[in-house]
Amino acid sequence: MDKRDIDEQLSTLSFGMDEEIDDRNERRGWGRSSVQHAHRPMDTSQAIILAAIIIVGGLWGGKLLYDYIQEQRVRAAVHEAALYMQQALKQAEQSTRQSQIEMRQRAAAEANARAQQQAQQQASRQAELARLEQEKRYKSAECQFWWQQHSQNATQRTASKKAEACGI
Repeated sequence: MDKRDIDEQLSTLSFGMDEEIDDRNERRGWGRSSVQHAHRPMDTSQAIILAAIIIVGGLWGGKLLYDYIQEQRVRAAVHEAALYMQQALKQAEQSTRQSQIEMRQRAAAEANARAQQQAQQQASRQAELARLEQEKRYKSAECQFWWQQHSQNATQRTASKKAEACGI
């Protein structure tokens, strides 16, 4: 079959469905429905009222749907903001805790340094007092006497008396 033949066949086809249905119904014995049994056409005022109801219902339903969608968007935004705020709050709490730990460590280090400095000062004061006490002993008349005695006549007795008097 040639393409032209197919095109000619398609162009000669008739799609008269109404006629075919009527013919088939007549063959089966069904008659054509009379105009009296058909629905009567809608009145213009009824059509306008029905159209108005459909429009108002559609607009009202559309508005409700729009409001619902907006509400869901707002809820999602508020939820997201709440999550962001919770995360920011957790980070702030964590940084605050970290700062407090650092401050405690610095304070402990400063206290340790102060205690160490005070201990050094105390030790130096005690060393100075011991030095002054030793100097005082060396300058005492008794130490001078036994020192001189030991230098002139070194005996066990003068050595022990010198050590006792001078604190050596």
